Amino acid sequence: MRKKKSNTVIQIIAAAFWTTGIFAGCQSKKEMAAKHVLSADIAMLDSLKQSSDSSYTKPYFTREFVTATYFVNKKDTSIVQVMKDKDSVIRQVITTKNKTRMFTAQYYSNGQLMAKYELDKFGQYNGYSEEYYESGFVKRSGMYRSGFHAGKWKNFNDKGILISTDEYNTDGQVINTVTNE
Repeated sequence: MRKKKSNTVIQIIAAAFWTTGIFAGCQSKKEMAAKHVLSADIAMLDSLKQSSDSSYTKPYFTREFVTATYFVNKKDTSIVQVMKDKDSVIRQVITTKNKTRMFTAQYYSNGQLMAKYELDKFGQYNGYSEEYYESGFVKRSGMYRSGFHAGKWKNFNDKGILISTDEYNTDGQVINTVTNE
């Protein structure tokens, strides 16, 4: 029972980040994504902090990140790592369980979501993923399976209009591209 509850906690965390603004209104049928800044859900992060056994912040001296805050939950062996830049803008969120990455999201310096990925038990991309332009429009979306592109991936221009669809085989290789005009 304990293991099932632990998995549920991770799924809830991932789902909360995943759904942050995803279904914000499309402007037209041709525009497949709205210009809407998708940023980190601060209320969700506050909730993680309160449900954690402990948290700590440490300096992280790289070009993009200055600090890393860790929220540790010993009960389900999960850690949520929040990386911030010099302006305290969240640039990356990583959820780890049993030392394996389960979910990651990256952000531009303006706070806009850059990409979000679900990961499998081996830390490989697995599941539905989206990448965004800095303006907030979806850049591309599709599925990963065990680290490889899988099935159909939609590609959009910087105005949110579908420009092409790539189809991938089980080895992650493009087998067909359909261009929209």
